[in-house]
Amino acid sequence: MRPNNEWQRVSPIATVYFFIKSLPHLVNFWPALVPLFAGGEQLRTMALTYGVPVVLLLLLVGVFLQYWFFSFKVEEKHLTLRSGVLSRKRLTLDFERVQQADIAHPFYFRPFGLATLGFESAGSAQQEVDVPGLTVAAAENLRHLVLEQADSAPSDPGAESVTATAAADFSLRLSPAEIVRYGLMHNTLLYLAPLAAPLGQYIGPLLESSVASLEHSQVYGLITWVSDNLAVSVTLVLALLAVLAGTALLFGCSVVLALVRFWGYHLTRVGERFQYRAGLTTIRTRGFKHYKLQKVTIVQGVMARLLSRYRVLISKAGSFGASQVQNNQRFEVPVLDLVNLLLLRGELSLPSAQWQRVSRFYLVLPVLLLSMLVGVAVLIGCFALGALALLGLLFIPMVALCYWRRWCCLGFYRSADWLALRTGFIGFTERWLPTGKLQKMRVVATPLSRCFGLVHLQVWSADGVTTIPCLPTAVANRLRDSLLGDVVNYRRVWL
Repeated sequence: MRPNNEWQRVSPIATVYFFIKSLPHLVNFWPALVPLFAGGEQLRTMALTYGVPVVLLLLLVGVFLQYWFFSFKVEEKHLTLRSGVLSRKRLTLDFERVQQADIAHPFYFRPFGLATLGFESAGSAQQEVDVPGLTVAAAENLRHLVLEQADSAPSDPGAESVTATAAADFSLRLSPAEIVRYGLMHNTLLYLAPLAAPLGQYIGPLLESSVASLEHSQVYGLITWVSDNLAVSVTLVLALLAVLAGTALLFGCSVVLALVRFWGYHLTRVGERFQYRAGLTTIRTRGFKHYKLQKVTIVQGVMARLLSRYRVLISKAGSFGASQVQNNQRFEVPVLDLVNLLLLRGELSLPSAQWQRVSRFYLVLPVLLLSMLVGVAVLIGCFALGALALLGLLFIPMVALCYWRRWCCLGFYRSADWLALRTGFIGFTERWLPTGKLQKMRVVATPLSRCFGLVHLQVWSADGVTTIPCLPTAVANRLRDSLLGDVVNYRRVWL
């Protein structure tokens, strides 16, 4: 696809894209549900008979109009889109400002050889432009055209153009077994477990009926044997089995979601550009240029430590505030063993860190405060429970041990080009910031820390704020001045 200054339409199959995109807007009709529940059986019958078909008809008409009024034009230096039905929009995206160009192959487009091309420009934490329903060849050609224009922009004189046929300088593939490990170590579905608490009122009768149905089976004999040996009731054994089954189900769902998202993951580097391609139902291609890197985060959680695996997240220019950046908009390497992690660190130019610890004040003050609170609580409890309340003093060494562990895992590192902060308890999280791209620095002293000559150093990047706590004032000021010097002397492009 080359510039032709003519308005073009996308494939009619793109109506599926607009339909799926319109479904979340149905939430705006929730006020209509209030009279349905309060209006009686006759009103609900009429709503189901006439209301639902009318809503679906309006939705289909809206989808068709969105497709009909959507068009785009590829010009010499920018891409222009026209969209909207009642509120007409005209959006122009300059190629020089493009940060990222991604191609997605949704499952509903793949049988027709179509794809969605998305562009992300400087200053945006989400894709600004989506062009659905392009042929794969047209999407690839337009993507390469835009990236070539962006790479050869005057603001980036040293950038090198990357062609589709260039040989990869670095390549990494993840096997299905590695993606399964990612599903096990990144199980966000476990956060849904507390939502099952309201179901407790139904679990009791269900367990009783399960005991009655299993009473004359061989399984019941095994459950009875476990109950007798553990000296617990059969109902408790069934409850534990239900919890285990529910946990296994959550982990299984997490593994399936991981396989759907990262199936066939392939990471490559050609020149300065990193790119990965992954997905089962929807194949996505994401990339970024090395000089646009803003932060590298290396994570190893509890499960990842048991599996000896790591996860790497890379933030690029345009991501303002880590909390605002969705995971599906980040450049992610979901799972790495130690060898591949060291290789990727080398590709990202991350040095080997010699971590420096912060002041022990980080450990002492919280322990003293919590110990005082526990002591007061134990003293009050002695009047109600007697000597039994003294067992609460055991919380003091437990709290001290937890904070000692957190202090041991906390450290910072300063190199010629990087500032890094390491935190953790059982696993760890490392945050690496290019020092020349820092946007703001501030030394903060609380009234209590000032008494001990300690301050906190806060640094802002395009991906949020990072705080190094409990530094001696002289060390923090010296570190801040050196970071400011790096920012002033930085002459390379980073947007």
